[in-house]
Amino acid sequence: MVNQEDPRVLRTRQLIREAFRDLLHRKGFDAITIKDIAQEATINRATFYAHFEDKFALLEEITEQAFHERFPEQVANAQEFTDEICNQLILMTHQYIVDFYRICRMDSKSMATLVDDKIQKMLQQTIESILRGDSHHEADRHHIKLMAAMTSSSIYEAAHYCLNVEEKNLAGGLVDIVRPYVMNGLGLYRKLH
Repeated sequence: MVNQEDPRVLRTRQLIREAFRDLLHRKGFDAITIKDIAQEATINRATFYAHFEDKFALLEEITEQAFHERFPEQVANAQEFTDEICNQLILMTHQYIVDFYRICRMDSKSMATLVDDKIQKMLQQTIESILRGDSHHEADRHHIKLMAAMTSSSIYEAAHYCLNVEEKNLAGGLVDIVRPYVMNGLGLYRKLH
């Protein structure tokens, strides 16, 4: 097992991630091989496999790292799901999706599915964490998970929909459409419980 704190390990992982990103710009995900990644990163295949199980694991790590790098500090430290936190999550999710699809050639259904699933899961975990910290109600663990799933799904699906719509005004008004929907749903739940 490799020591994840070793500077050489960190440097090698960074080389692999950069090589993969460069290849994604030039080739489709399905066409990229481990041999391509190793050659681009100037390592051998065994070194790649010492760090990642396969290119799907590499894609998952890159997706997660890029998502967390975009996190506004206010969202990361949020203890309450406010209008402002909701706004930031909507904008961050939309921009992340737009950037990811613009940067990467998303001509691979397997890549698009993995990225979409990972983004939705991370958004749901973020919202769940905020709702757990929200002391306005004493919801049990399952209710919080359900509320986080519904909230993240609303945000993600609306943001993703705007990616595929030619109408530029819709993306600009995304917050004004989605935030009331999300916040009203959470408010209604809080009243009932």
